[in-house]
Amino acid sequence: MKDSYKTNINIFNKVYDQLPAFVDVFDEETFYVFVIFFTLGTILVAFILSRFITIKAVD
Repeated sequence: MKDSYKTNINIFNKVYDQLPAFVDVFDEETFYVFVIFFTLGTILVAFILSRFITIKAVD
């Protein structure tokens, strides 16, 4: 059990080390721009999907 746990932790650490930190990706301005576009995109996708997906009541 301990050996597989150590292996999993090592794999996790290797993957985690490859990911950039939050501050490496965003500064304050780019974070706000990302949030605005993400929110608008989410609303747009929900609106488009609402045109094609209908929920019918079960009688």
